[in-house]
Amino acid sequence: MSESSRPDVAGPVPPLWPTVRRLTLPVYLPWLASGVGTGVLLPVLPLYLRDSGLSFTSVSVVLAAAGAGTVLGGIPAGSLAHRRGEDLLLVLSVTMMAITAAALSLTTAVLGLVAFRLVYGFGIIGVTQSRQTFITRTVDIGLRGRVMSLVGGTFRMSVLIGPLVGGLVVEVSGFEAAFVLSGVLTLSGLLAMFVHHRGRPRETRDEPIVGSSMWAGISAHRRRLLITGFGPMLVMAARDGRHVVVPLIGDSLGLSPIAVGALVAVGTGADVLLFPLAGYVMDRFGRLRAIVPAFTLMATGLLLLGAADSATGAVLAGIVMGVGNGMSAGALLTLGADLAPADATGPFIAGFNLMANIGRIIGPLIVGWSADAFGLGPSAVALAVVLAVGVLWLVVTVGETNQVALEVRRSG
Repeated sequence: MSESSRPDVAGPVPPLWPTVRRLTLPVYLPWLASGVGTGVLLPVLPLYLRDSGLSFTSVSVVLAAAGAGTVLGGIPAGSLAHRRGEDLLLVLSVTMMAITAAALSLTTAVLGLVAFRLVYGFGIIGVTQSRQTFITRTVDIGLRGRVMSLVGGTFRMSVLIGPLVGGLVVEVSGFEAAFVLSGVLTLSGLLAMFVHHRGRPRETRDEPIVGSSMWAGISAHRRRLLITGFGPMLVMAARDGRHVVVPLIGDSLGLSPIAVGALVAVGTGADVLLFPLAGYVMDRFGRLRAIVPAFTLMATGLLLLGAADSATGAVLAGIVMGVGNGMSAGALLTLGADLAPADATGPFIAGFNLMANIGRIIGPLIVGWSADAFGLGPSAVALAVVLAVGVLWLVVTVGETNQVALEVRRSG
């Protein structure tokens, strides 16, 4: 699976910063806004659910519902982008995220919360696929790692800001205000898209994607999707499980909501510092040269978190996980783009994301089940094991996907 199927692997690489400027309004600012809204929920929602008297398993089911939404919504989102264009998908997805985030305080019934989170997950995958497909179609492969790592870094900046804001708002105004704020911040990303379109002639605006039909494209590459998507699925399980277990361990250590928000954010600070390095390594030396050390560090941080018996230990674990996660910024987005065949870019990315996002369901459920059965510490250890298996799968079955880096290596 190490051979790239993209035809645009040769020729001079264009300069980075003009490309970044071109993508700021249509990609980075909407991603930042939706990420800040998501970040607000990271410490707030688990605390709200526990405050409502739900068990760890029930909490994990509600949180995993967003992952289920990303799985169920992946193919419809890809189909909409395929037929109507990526920008319409973005607008609808951001709107769904904003409404369902603001509505979370309307009920404490598990079924109602699951329904809101399912729709929220539809929005998450819509935002992701609309921007990932846009970048894949419009950015040179020699810049792809850096451009995608900046997407990942933008999300990490938002997750640094969001939990701090969320914890503070809960302390001052309560859970309802935090949920409404999450929705408003998410919706603000559409302002950037509005400015972007106001500044462009009508005839240059994005058109629907052409090529094979959605289902035909997925069916034609189903074996490749199953093999290459299994490792990312395990990685996503550990990543999303981490967002559940960190605030729950902070709460079990007796930390206040604002302190739990700070605990979630502290690791993200390391994320933000390291994402430029991730993009440089992926483009210059290869995707695996960034992925393997990054996820090894994240697994180490999860093991440390499982052993933590104080706030200091939890913070140390958060920093180690943050360093690892920062070094992997944009890695899975880049893998999906590298592997996508030119005749079925949108369908392949939709299928790849569907496989990876199954991990969003698995991760929280692992935490909930193992926490109720064995305790919160063992649930963090379980995530570390899942992540280690995912990294091994990527190395053995997927291999290096950056043909530019491979050619540089071969030429000495």
